[in-house]
Order: sequence, then C-alpha cells, then structure tokens
Amino acid sequence: MSTRRRAAWSAAAAAAVLVPAIAAPALAAEVESAGAIRAAIAAAVKPRLGTGDATIAIGTIDSRLRLPLCRGLEVSLEGATGAMMTAKVDCPSPGWTIYVPVQVHAWIEAVAAAANLAPRTRLTAALLTRQRVDLFAAAGAPITDPAQIEGKVLRVGVVAGAPIVASFLENPVVIHTGQRVLLTLTDGAMVIRDSVIALEDGRAGDTIAMRNPESQKIIHATVASDGTAEIRF
Repeated sequence: MSTRRRAAWSAAAAAAVLVPAIAAPALAAEVESAGAIRAAIAAAVKPRLGTGDATIAIGTIDSRLRLPLCRGLEVSLEGATGAMMTAKVDCPSPGWTIYVPVQVHAWIEAVAAAANLAPRTRLTAALLTRQRVDLFAAAGAPITDPAQIEGKVLRVGVVAGAPIVASFLENPVVIHTGQRVLLTLTDGAMVIRDSVIALEDGRAGDTIAMRNPESQKIIHATVASDGTAEIRF
C-alpha cells in the first residue's frame, strides 16, 4: 500500500471512530416526554372527577421544550373549582416548572328540550327528551327526573337539545285575579271552608290577597297546587 493511500485510510478510520464519540453526549441528555407530563396531570385531576362519566382535555405542551428528565413530577391544580383549571407541573431536581391548561367535562343524562320552546310554554312529556349533557357547560344544574319538570312553565326560551335547568322554570298560575276560590281555614282541630275572590294571580306556594265577598275583609292566603287556598293558624 502506498504511503498516500495508507494516510487516506488512516484518516477515514479515525473519522469513523470519532462520530460515535461526538454523538454520544446528545443521546445521553434525556428529556422529559410530553406523554409523561400529560399522564401525571391526568392522575392529579382524576380524583376530582367523582364516579360519573367524565373526560379530561389537557392543553398542548410545546414540543420545542427540552425539559430534563424528571424522576418525580409534582402536579398541583390551580383554579380547580370548575371546568377550567391550570396544572402546575414541578420537577424538584433538576428544577423546572411548566403550566398546562386543563378542561374537565362531566357527562350526565339529563332532561332536554325536544324542540325549540318559547317562554311561557307549559311543559309536557311530549316536549321533553333526554340528552347527554356536560355538567360544567350547562347554565345551571341540569334536571335528570322528568317528573320535576312536567307541568312547570318556562320563564325563558330554550333551543332544541338544550338541558332544562331549575332556574328556567316556575309553577303555572293556578289562581287568576277575580276568580272565586275555595278557602280552607285550619285552626287545630277546627276546619272552616269559605268562598273568596282572588285579588291577584297566584302560583302554588304564593301568598296572595283575597277578599271575602260578604264582609269585604281583605285576607292573605297560600295558594295550593289544585287552585284552592288555605290559611293555617
């Protein structure tokens, strides 16, 4: 082998040996995976979900981050009183901290409007359906028992598929102004019934003014769901 060829071979061999030696430090510098961070966040949020059908949406973790590998990730939840919260992810050693947004969805089967419903609509079974509803996204606590809704009146309009919540409802008017009403007065063992005239509209549970047509005396009585009124002494 000529001197020139031997020198070229020696240089190539030296370069081949040096490549692994140069690359080795980059391979040894381990970084924390986004998957491990997301798993730690999910484990911290899970105890807050209860036993229902719940899902967790964890925000994007920037793929450009090169966080050193951590053997003991610590997660604390900030603003964790509703659907939106922030997960603070700490690594004590080597020290680093990141913040990741988290959204929780808690799904339940609730009563919903079967069609677009206008205000003042009196609700019946035909106007209601069941819908999978995100508890955290609803305007109030969704109602799961149709019996709590049927016969009530909507205070506001509701679009088809939207859950029915308690704040949307009120009892129907069962006594109207000028209507003759049966009044029951109860005093211990004594019960007196009389006929009076309503001076205002009333719903079950309301206390409204009424007039005795004979004495013209004004009294206040509690409206019952059957359209009668009562006073208990």
